[in-house]
Amino acid sequence: MTRLRVAVRVVLLDPSSRVLLFEGRDLADQSDTVRYWFTAGGAVEEGESFAAAAERELREETGWSGLALVGPIGRREFDYLDHGVPTHQVEHFYAARTQQVDLDDSGWTDHERAMTTAWRWWSHDELATTDAQIYPEDLVDLMTRVAGLV
Repeated sequence: MTRLRVAVRVVLLDPSSRVLLFEGRDLADQSDTVRYWFTAGGAVEEGESFAAAAERELREETGWSGLALVGPIGRREFDYLDHGVPTHQVEHFYAARTQQVDLDDSGWTDHERAMTTAWRWWSHDELATTDAQIYPEDLVDLMTRVAGLV
């Protein structure tokens, strides 16, 4: 049976319009070779609005609060294996800009610590030329669209 997961993602830009991405790994991958980069965000909790979830996720993953969110600016759906569990995910995208560049990971869960291997700010040009797996796949276009919104 496929599980439904509703999530929010945040295209978070710094003062230079670089986007914050986290590198993750699939804990079910015994070879531990699969790596991918993704935007801040996570699951929407029961009774929580998308905007409230985006604010909470930013606070938990970066330590920052009070950022002006714009959105939703997009949506995507896809199927994947979430640590071996078939999952259909529906994501709602928001955008924000921060003046800070060093995040505070003290709000990370044990699961986030286990599956997140790195974080960094990526420029538009770096994303356009990398061979790394980036999610969402159209992030370069999304960055261009949101740069004028936040």
